[in-house]
Amino acid sequence: MDTHHVPDFTLMAALAAVGIALVYISLSSLVREPNRQRLSAIIVAGAGAAYLSGGLGLWEFGFCSLMTFVAYKGLSNYAYLGIGWLLHTSWDVVHHLYANPIVPFEPSSSAGCAVCDTILALWFFAGAPTVLNGLLAGRTSQGKATAGLGKSEQVET
Repeated sequence: MDTHHVPDFTLMAALAAVGIALVYISLSSLVREPNRQRLSAIIVAGAGAAYLSGGLGLWEFGFCSLMTFVAYKGLSNYAYLGIGWLLHTSWDVVHHLYANPIVPFEPSSSAGCAVCDTILALWFFAGAPTVLNGLLAGRTSQGKATAGLGKSEQVET
């Protein structure tokens, strides 16, 4: 009889996931609006396909379809990108507990991904603000999209 083993998730793995999220946010801050939002929507759609061979059969296709829809809505509204990352967080947890990890050679990678994705979701709910203002001070006209569920508007910051 096969017994299912849930991989251990260590403090170091959690800290690495936080670091990955901060690097992602910092690098994304280098992309000007509206391209930041467009690129982010593409990445959310791609994240939906990350588990296609993850062991949950047809459920993986349903999840991918849902993430594609959310990413499409995220083209005009950052809140949907936050929703997409929270959906991916839930899928990460399911994979950590029951299925295959997102990185095959790292058993706790799905748990780490859940930590990272939660931080990304919070950043997107905040409207994906630029976090490198000091480094970008010489750049002109940095826009910021609103995070509400209505249509995004460009606002000068």
